[in-house]
Amino acid sequence: MSMIELKNNSEIHGYLDALDKHDRKVIAVDLEAELNLHCYGEHVCLIQIFDLENEIIIDPFKFKNSEGIKRLFEKRDLLKIMYDSLSDAALLETVYGIKLQSVLDLRPAVALLKYPKQSLAHIPSEELGNAPLNKKKFQQYNWMKRPLDKAALEYAMGDVRYLFRLKDVLFDKLKDNGLLDTYILENLMLQDGKNNKKKLAKYEKAKGYRQLDKNQQQMFKEIFILRDAFAKKINKPPNYVFSNAMLLELCRDNIKDPAFVEQGINLHIERSIQDEILTQFTQIVQGRLGT
Repeated sequence: MSMIELKNNSEIHGYLDALDKHDRKVIAVDLEAELNLHCYGEHVCLIQIFDLENEIIIDPFKFKNSEGIKRLFEKRDLLKIMYDSLSDAALLETVYGIKLQSVLDLRPAVALLKYPKQSLAHIPSEELGNAPLNKKKFQQYNWMKRPLDKAALEYAMGDVRYLFRLKDVLFDKLKDNGLLDTYILENLMLQDGKNNKKKLAKYEKAKGYRQLDKNQQQMFKEIFILRDAFAKKINKPPNYVFSNAMLLELCRDNIKDPAFVEQGINLHIERSIQDEILTQFTQIVQGRLGT
């Protein structure tokens, strides 16, 4: 089965209209994204769809606006089978202001059935006998680059190709275990956001942040936000500017020495920007800890 690319909004609208015409109400969907790994910011890089007849890709970089993509994800009478949809929903809202609608997320089913390994790399292999996807090979893949490798496209489509079959297997098991109603409720709550914890700022989700005392947390927050501004300025991931590990160490150990800050700044950054980072980071540290 060859992949079909929808290259503009008209083609997305045409595809959705064709689904309506043939009374087809369910598709499987997944995204590939860039999340501050190869450049600054969060980006939707690829959309993959399988509808039991067609394998479809959408390259968002080819679109001048998100009109068609918005209709796809906000279409309430089109059920989207997904796996662990929360991060994709958050990304779509951040990038496009899209409110993801009508999702059947299989992740809660896997959790209810208490699979030992619950990632999409393992479940299709265990239940459908598929060869496990080589996710490790593509964990660091740069989805921003164009053209995308054929192997990368095949990998991306692999995440949606089996979702229909996986849904059927999981639903049978849920029924057999008397868990189907519980799953339906959990899926609804997931889409409503009612089982989500308070939305945390990015710095609050950083490793080690919660173990810091209040003054250290405030220092971490100020440097984290400043680092993000520099990362945006040079279009590099924040971790490239000043490593996450050193940022945590700086705050956790109350390090005042400007030499430590200087040591943590990436030497490949333009010298004048290095100097700005050093000056402004040091001001925050000394303001919080004293000179």
